[in-house]
Amino acid sequence: MKDSIISYLNSNKHHWWTVGLLPGLYAISYLYHHNYTLVNSWTQFAYLVLQMIVAPSLIVLLVNHLIKKQSDRVKNAFNASAVTILTAITVSLVIYLGWRWKGLLLISVITVVASWFVGKHYKKGVLILGLMTVLSILQFAFYFFTDVLQKQNWVTTSPLTTITFQKKPNIYYIQPDGYSAKPALENIHYDYNNDRFYSDLEQRDFYINHEYRTNYPSTLSSNAALFTGQHHFYDQGTLKNELFNAREIIMGNNPVLQTFKNNGYQTTAILQHRYLLLNHPEVAYDRINISSNELSSLPKYKLDKNYLSDLKSMMQSASDAPQFYFVEILEPGHIPGLPYKGSSPIKQREDYISKLNHTSTKLLQMIDHITQQDPNSIIIIAADHGGFVGFNYATQCYEKPINDATLKSSIFRALLAVKAPSEFESYKDHLKSSVSLFPTLFYYLGNKSMKEQNMDNSSYQLIKSGSQGGVYRYYDDHGTSVTEKIL
Repeated sequence: MKDSIISYLNSNKHHWWTVGLLPGLYAISYLYHHNYTLVNSWTQFAYLVLQMIVAPSLIVLLVNHLIKKQSDRVKNAFNASAVTILTAITVSLVIYLGWRWKGLLLISVITVVASWFVGKHYKKGVLILGLMTVLSILQFAFYFFTDVLQKQNWVTTSPLTTITFQKKPNIYYIQPDGYSAKPALENIHYDYNNDRFYSDLEQRDFYINHEYRTNYPSTLSSNAALFTGQHHFYDQGTLKNELFNAREIIMGNNPVLQTFKNNGYQTTAILQHRYLLLNHPEVAYDRINISSNELSSLPKYKLDKNYLSDLKSMMQSASDAPQFYFVEILEPGHIPGLPYKGSSPIKQREDYISKLNHTSTKLLQMIDHITQQDPNSIIIIAADHGGFVGFNYATQCYEKPINDATLKSSIFRALLAVKAPSEFESYKDHLKSSVSLFPTLFYYLGNKSMKEQNMDNSSYQLIKSGSQGGVYRYYDDHGTSVTEKIL
């Protein structure tokens, strides 16, 4: 091994793959190790290999062919520049998920100049990069075999799918991300009166449940429970980054979607951004407003579709079948996920309230259009979690257990407003949390007694590290604040 390394360093030969292949291979293995759930589709893998390995390798091969008669200094300078710039570009893309033009341009200029003088030493850098690549691949392999392959499917056969609807109104489920409920908005952290919006909803015949909670604190963990009517308990407490296969569950043939389809509904998803499609999951909806060519090989979620316009268009082109619409709006959102300079609790609150008011206006516009065009439909507005105002940053809630009821409220108390016929009256009090939302709706549509429903409406928080790590119940089935470790 030692002799081979010395021979390689002293050789005048230039191996294209050490320059064209290694940077991309390292970047891809790093990305898959740290963000597997964001890129675990074969489509993305193919794109990443083409963009980060095949294309750079072809360029390096071509240039090496063109300069094969040039001096060793020219060859060393090119290969030194290429391996450094390609590494900077690919690593930047997988870490920042986008181009950092100023930084990359500065690195490129410095690299080109420096390579002319010290390019002959580039193979030492290649050896370091090669070692990093081997270690990164081994890390990913360990994670894949000890974690990914060990995942158990927590979604079980659901009795919901056997329910036969006795009535089939069009259903609109609108989800404003992070829209906190009244008990949270009026606590010491938000200190905001949202009664004008509630009054506007009530004037439009909406019932508002101010005690509604989500069962989990993030979009993926909450929606996975919502669209299955089941609890995952954060993969039984093993979750590290994102809930595994959450997007496949939410956008795929989950129990909720299957129940609608079994009852002859045409299903439509209208998304503001690509967040639920980051890893190109198989979409089971009959229609969706984001096409495949609008997806990205890297997990970049921002798209900003005109969801109101798309809803109008989808409503106009709907078939004669009963309709189910899922409209996901990534507003008002929540406070920043991680700490950063220039942020403060006061500014975070102000930004959140501003976005909340903007979202309220958009929601009223949407429901006015639906009511005008489809007056006999059922409209459900239910947020996926709260806004986390009161924390220094959103992910702080995963660091240690808390007893503060106002902070728990900031995580789990979420807007729920429903416009439904008067016969829904006896069912509305069963809308306690996200996991019971669709079961309650389906029992109503199937004229089934709620006595048959036995749901766990508790809310659960994961503490990811430390001696207190585990899964905690923060609200019990009755909505009482507790702090109980269950896993």
